[in-house]
Amino acid sequence: MKIYSYLILFPLLLLPVLSQTQTLNAFLEAADEAEENEDFYSALVYHSNALEFDTSNIDQIYNVARSARLFNAFRMAEEHYARVFDMQTEGEYPNAGFYLALMKMRQGKYEEAAERFSIYLSEYEGDDEEYTKRARRLMEASQWAVDIVDNPVEEYIINHTGSEINTPFTEFGAVNVDDTIYYSSMQFDNPEDDYIPPRPVTHILKSDGEFAEPLPDTINLPGRHTAHNAFTPELDRVYYTICDYVTGRRINCELYYRDIEDCKWGTAVRLPDTVNVEGYTATQPSVGLDPMTMREVLYFVSDRPGGIGGMDIWAVEILDDGEFGIPFNVESLNTEEDDITPFYHHATHTLYLSSDGRKGLGGFDIYKAYDENGQWGVITHLGYPLNTSYDETYYTLSDNSRTALFSSNREQSFFVDEEMEACCFDIYEVDILPSVHLITQTFDAITRDSLPGAVVRLVDRADPENLVIEHYSPDEVEYRFPLDRDREYMVVTEKEGYMPDTIYLDTRQLDEDEDEIVKQIYLRPDQVELDVLVFDARTRLPLLGVEVAVINTDDLDRERQEYTNPDSNYFNFPIQRGFTYRIVANRKGYTSATELLEPEDYAGLDRVVKRLYLDIGDLADFLPLVLYFDNDEPDRRSWSRQTDVMYSETFGPYYEKKDKFIDRYTEPLDGEERDEEALGLNRFFETELKKGYDDLASFLEVLVPHLKAGDRVDIHLKGYASPRASREYNMILGFRRVNSVINEMREYEDGILVQYLDEGLLNIREESFGSTQAPPDVIGDLDDERNSIYSLGASKERRVEIIKIKVGQ
Repeated sequence: MKIYSYLILFPLLLLPVLSQTQTLNAFLEAADEAEENEDFYSALVYHSNALEFDTSNIDQIYNVARSARLFNAFRMAEEHYARVFDMQTEGEYPNAGFYLALMKMRQGKYEEAAERFSIYLSEYEGDDEEYTKRARRLMEASQWAVDIVDNPVEEYIINHTGSEINTPFTEFGAVNVDDTIYYSSMQFDNPEDDYIPPRPVTHILKSDGEFAEPLPDTINLPGRHTAHNAFTPELDRVYYTICDYVTGRRINCELYYRDIEDCKWGTAVRLPDTVNVEGYTATQPSVGLDPMTMREVLYFVSDRPGGIGGMDIWAVEILDDGEFGIPFNVESLNTEEDDITPFYHHATHTLYLSSDGRKGLGGFDIYKAYDENGQWGVITHLGYPLNTSYDETYYTLSDNSRTALFSSNREQSFFVDEEMEACCFDIYEVDILPSVHLITQTFDAITRDSLPGAVVRLVDRADPENLVIEHYSPDEVEYRFPLDRDREYMVVTEKEGYMPDTIYLDTRQLDEDEDEIVKQIYLRPDQVELDVLVFDARTRLPLLGVEVAVINTDDLDRERQEYTNPDSNYFNFPIQRGFTYRIVANRKGYTSATELLEPEDYAGLDRVVKRLYLDIGDLADFLPLVLYFDNDEPDRRSWSRQTDVMYSETFGPYYEKKDKFIDRYTEPLDGEERDEEALGLNRFFETELKKGYDDLASFLEVLVPHLKAGDRVDIHLKGYASPRASREYNMILGFRRVNSVINEMREYEDGILVQYLDEGLLNIREESFGSTQAPPDVIGDLDDERNSIYSLGASKERRVEIIKIKVGQ
């Protein structure tokens, strides 16, 4: 477990001493064994002894440098890496320059570090892909760190908690619960451990501010690590870890919990194997909420398979029955390096974590991520002096956000070795000063997504020419501005591709305890109005009932805009400048039409118009082709399955009844309900009844060339009726309607299709379902003409469908 390789450090007195008469090989063998067991302090001492045999041996100087680096003795490591870098003649140690730069960075020598990373890249860039990638990232971070350190966060007052809590060993994982600090300390002996030197174990302690004591042995198991306590908000359960040495100094942890009743911790319960995966560590628990589901989850850290980096942050849902779900990797929080010590702040739905894989000041820095619309938003660095070139971990925050605790091995910590200036992690307390600050967060007004890279300016309204402060970072969503009381401000926000926005602030009426103003700024994209008009390519007439989609081909992650307009051939879409769009129009019975809109097509315009023309499609493009009939048509009250009437003869009289149908059905209705039903019936007559009639003519037009080419065409017709008459009558009526459509085909273009019908090249299968398929809510009561004749539901049941076509030689 990597974090423990930072935490486990031992006093000199525990180190086994090799006599001065030992051979060089004895020291080297002891150093190798110590490194294999991740005992970097012992390795450093043994390598230092070995170096005494020949102080100019570059191999041994490099070994000392490496051990010192792994032991966090950064000054000593820097000195020895510098010697290796200067002594090598043929690049025997190409990574010495990289680690020399890293050691300078870890001591806060950022300008020197950036220069050294640059030198390393100039000599070895591309030789090792991983080191090249890290050197670029760390060089950029070193340059960035100079500005961060020069602009400290003034609200942080950081204090070492002193010897009452801290020891020359490591203290970590502190949390304040009702004025009692619970924390973990790696200072306890394990008398039964025969490892040399003896390995300490971690126990949980509590402090009331004056006195600290370990929890009882029923909780702190003798000889085992007990650490990482995390309480539920209701304080009715505590999660923690029990850990063991597995090889040398390497530790693996498992997660447990105890229910709390009347302030007493109950029986320890190990979390299931889905959480505690054999052979991997599960540690550093924190109880919080999943931003997507807002259900309670346990955040934890593990090196289990399926992660992104070394140590990753995971979460598992705590189910209502007390069981646990399947753990999932919180991918948005993790990097290719290590991401550890999550802490969920319930009061603000914010998650704090430490990472050495993000832009930071060196080692592990503390970051936070807000819950934004069901996901973790942009991760923000908490600045200097909370973060330093050393490691900052285990950040926890009080409910009122006024005090925090964290662990760090910064220079103020107690050293296990004063000469080496190494170790240890101590606990620090942060007072967060109550001053007035403005926090701005920028979002896209259309997608509601976080919008990094905006320029936000704070202006004094009393002197608009006076720019108080300006913030810009290509990666940041949130900016923090100090405000004076009793003043008026303007906040001007701009970003390329978006309309600027201005908000006004007045701090004159703020309450004394009001110290933070949060403004969420939604920028509207700088849009162009795209008008699309769709026409029939043959007739050049407007085409109704078309579906039009607009797709951003430069950014396919953006949601496509699309809709169908049953009432008009006009469509309107707001599009953002600077992108290429593909416009696609589709309608049954027609082939698709596509038009490309390039940025130069609408440069300098606020509105652009595109006309699309759809060509008639092939037979299958019309399916299903639906033809509608008036009540009991054709041949009212006839019991014959045959008719001499053509479908077109029924269409005209029925279409002319549109107003009658609307008036009769909406007569008892009022207001919006009347308007809505009238609109529905009007659409039926215009975009379904008339469309079916028009589609039939186009269908027959397309059919003829197939038959002339010698194709055999099979058509399946189905007839339907509303439930207004008996089942038997409606079955006959369905056949009669099918027959009227066949009559239409026979008479089409002076009987051009008759010969194909007679020769068997055009075959029609007839089928009637009568009213058997009508939904149960379609009324068939003869006394209720309004619903059984004039309703939309009844009208849609009176139809013939061409549902299937087979074309072949």
